[in-house]
Amino acid sequence: MGRVVVTGAASGIGAACAGTLRARGWDVVATDVRSDLDVHELDVTDEAGWDAVLDAVWPVDALVLSAGIRTRSMIVDTTLEVWRRHLDVNVTGAWLAVRGFLRRNPAPGSAVVTISSVNASLAVPGQAHYVASKGALSALTRAAALEGAPLGVRVNAVAPGPIDTPMAAERLADPDQVAWLTGRVPLGRVGEAPEVASLVAFLLSSDASYISGETIHVDGGWSVNAV
Repeated sequence: MGRVVVTGAASGIGAACAGTLRARGWDVVATDVRSDLDVHELDVTDEAGWDAVLDAVWPVDALVLSAGIRTRSMIVDTTLEVWRRHLDVNVTGAWLAVRGFLRRNPAPGSAVVTISSVNASLAVPGQAHYVASKGALSALTRAAALEGAPLGVRVNAVAPGPIDTPMAAERLADPDQVAWLTGRVPLGRVGEAPEVASLVAFLLSSDASYISGETIHVDGGWSVNAV
């Protein structure tokens, strides 16, 4: 184990990752745009903020990049500001993290996990800005894996399907939406954040030492369901 920086750690998947990794012996540096007693304040789109955090806690052995946003609107109704904000938080924030990490020459065996989405490969209406940003994040993950490899750094993405988190709370409060989701997912249920965190922990571990550049779905079989 070692030290890991987790973004988006105040709630949802990020919080589950921070808790799971801490329980498994990692020294967790939890960060979020809003600070808390156990969470350091970090706006992932702030270049200087990333340098300050990494300099303060270095050496770092791993990153878990869970910070993200999602809103819903059709393309014709989406403002340029909303489009840019999703790219800034969901893609540029991860790019700044990976760049800062690699620039500091992490030790061989270090690893990065980004939190993408099943929507990186499966588009849905009303979320083109989110779909595009997560597709870009998975692509960034593959490219970063190539550049990290000479340093012995692995980079992978986890792509959750429907997960019970605050981001999904509004949708999961609608019985019709829940019925549609559980009908679409072969396992017939919504996932839980700790189920995502368990895969993240595996990908950071030496058990995943020959896995890099992958986007692995945690979606109850959604991505393979053509029915």
